[in-house]
Amino acid sequence: MIIDSHAHYAHKLYTGEFSYLGTEDGGYCLRRGDRREMLETMESSGITLCTEPSNDLERTADQLSLAAEYPHSIRLAMGLHPKKCGQTPWEDREKLGRYVLKNDIVAIGETGLDYHLPPQELDKPCQMQWFQYQIGLAHERQLPLILHIREADQDALAILRQNRQLLHGGVAHCFGADYETAMAYIELGFAIGIGGRLLHDDPMGQVLSDTVKRVPLTSILVETDAPYILPDIRELACSGKQRKKVRNSSLILPAVIQRIAQLRREPAEAVEQAIYQNTLRVFRLDQA
Repeated sequence: MIIDSHAHYAHKLYTGEFSYLGTEDGGYCLRRGDRREMLETMESSGITLCTEPSNDLERTADQLSLAAEYPHSIRLAMGLHPKKCGQTPWEDREKLGRYVLKNDIVAIGETGLDYHLPPQELDKPCQMQWFQYQIGLAHERQLPLILHIREADQDALAILRQNRQLLHGGVAHCFGADYETAMAYIELGFAIGIGGRLLHDDPMGQVLSDTVKRVPLTSILVETDAPYILPDIRELACSGKQRKKVRNSSLILPAVIQRIAQLRREPAEAVEQAIYQNTLRVFRLDQA
């Protein structure tokens, strides 16, 4: 059994019919269908649950609707993505607080710092303010955090260390850094989320492979960040323009787990079971 610890199936890209990524005969394949067909295929393939974090407050209604339609396979997290902080009035923190208090959620997030895209310096104080607020909100509800940290590990780790007494675990989502950075998050009680980035044979994929080999297995979750973060799918017989339109899906997670097992030289079945138990523990799903 597999839990996708981070996916966005309420996203507008899953409206109507679309092409999405699956696996077949040990390789990738393209499937076509709508969201219901895709989620049913995932469930029949052993993807038992997906955690659905929010990016902004405007799509919360879509999240709630999806969770109501699929109560046994979608669990919600709520938060404000760092790149949405500059566009969101500070007063809206009260709206986020109400959503968090009123709804059945498993985490706060995704939240954190993202220095990848401009405007960077102007954004930083706003991102930090919202990050601090959401750490406090998670503490108030005794919930884990789903961290979105991009090119900002030094500042993020400093904030987390300053607030160590308020932390209740969580996951550094879409982790792509080295072993030392991973261990810094793990020391603070966080797992690392591993997805399609691990399946790329490029410098970042190589750094991540080394990290996955060396961190404790008890600190690894798997994720897709669907519809984003596809593995390398150049093997598929389609044009580059077609590939850009492909949505990711949790159906790639067996390939991610297989790669983790190969890197660690451990049986895939044991790795899958360990990661499943890790995810239950991090999000307290065995208590839900």
